[in-house]
Amino acid sequence: METILVIILALAALLHMVRYAHIRRKWRETAEKDNRQKRTIRELNIISELTSSLLSSLELESVLEMLLEKSKELLRAKRSAVILVDSNGDIQDFTTSMGPAQGCKIRLSGILRKVFIEMTPVRSDDISSLPGFSGLPEKHPEIGSIIVVPIILRGEVIGELIVTDKTDTTAFTHDDEDLLLMIAFQAAFAIEKARLHQDVLKMATTDGLTGLKNHRAFQERLTEEIERYKRYNHPFSLLFVDIDHFKDFNDAFGHQSGDEVLKQIARIMTGTIRENDLAARYGGEEFAIILPETTLDSATVTAERLRKNVEAHTFRFNDEPWNVTVSVGIACFPDDGISREEIIEAADKALYFAKRSGRNKVCTYR
Repeated sequence: METILVIILALAALLHMVRYAHIRRKWRETAEKDNRQKRTIRELNIISELTSSLLSSLELESVLEMLLEKSKELLRAKRSAVILVDSNGDIQDFTTSMGPAQGCKIRLSGILRKVFIEMTPVRSDDISSLPGFSGLPEKHPEIGSIIVVPIILRGEVIGELIVTDKTDTTAFTHDDEDLLLMIAFQAAFAIEKARLHQDVLKMATTDGLTGLKNHRAFQERLTEEIERYKRYNHPFSLLFVDIDHFKDFNDAFGHQSGDEVLKQIARIMTGTIRENDLAARYGGEEFAIILPETTLDSATVTAERLRKNVEAHTFRFNDEPWNVTVSVGIACFPDDGISREEIIEAADKALYFAKRSGRNKVCTYR
C-alpha cells in the first residue's frame, strides 16, 4: 500500500514538473514572441522615419547624414559610413560617423573593392580575417565585426553602406544584413534625387559656356558679402575684368574662336583666385570676381597676377599662336561704395579708366 502511495506521489510530482516545464516553455515562447514583435515595431519605426526623411530631403549632405544615423540606430552599431563612387570605383565622397574621412584612399580596395565588383554584401565577425583586408589607417579606431552592402542604382554600384561593431557586443546577423540592404535600396534613389537637385541648382547658377557662375549667382553672392560685412565688419573687393579688343577678335576669327577665348580665360581665372572667391561671367566678354575679406592692396596683387597670367598664355587658332590681354578695374567695399549698386558702379568706372588709358592694365577706383 505504501509502495503504491509513493508511486502515486512520484507520478504526481512528475506531472507537476512536466506541467511546470510546459508553462515555462510557453512563457518563454510568449516572451520571445513579444520581444520579436517589439524589435519588429522598432525596426519598422526607424525605417519609416528614415524613408520619410529621405523623401523630403533634397540636400545630399543631409541624405548621407541621415543614412549614417539611422544605420547605426537600426543595427545598434557603434560606427557607420557611406561611400559614393563613380563607375570606375573612384571615391567621390566618404562620409563617416567618426568625422572627416582623413587618410582614406581615393580608390576602393580590399573588401570594399570586392563589394563593388561582385555587387554582393560582406559580413564578418572578424574584419582582420577577411581576404584582401590590408589594415586600417593610422589612428583609426579598431574594428571587429562589419557589414558592407552595395548601394545599387539601375544595375550599377554608386556607393557602399557600412556599419561596424555591435553596441551589445553580439555579432551581426543575416537579418542585420537584410536590414542594411533595405536601407541601401532606399538610399540609392534618395542619393539620385539629391544629385539631380544639385545639378538643377548648378544649371540655374552657372554660365553654360565658361562654367563660371552666372550674373544671377554673382548678384546673390554680392548681396551676401554686403550682409556679411554688416555682421562681422569684414571688407571685400570686387574686380571687373574685360577682354581687350574682343569685338575685333570675333570679327577676325569668328564667334567659335571667341567662345574658346572666353573658356580659356575662365580657366585661367579659376586657377588664379582662391577657392572661396567667386568668379562670374558678368556679360559678353566681361567677368566679375568677388574677393571676400580682401583689402584693396591684396586685391590689386590678385588682379595683377591675373592680368599677367592671361598675357603670358598662348591662344592657338588655325595652328597660329595669339596673345590676348585683359583690363581690370577694382573697387573695395565699403570704402568705394556702401551698396550693391555703388560698389558695382565703382568697379565699372575703374575698368573703364583702365581701358581708356591704354588697356592691359589694372586700375583701382581711387
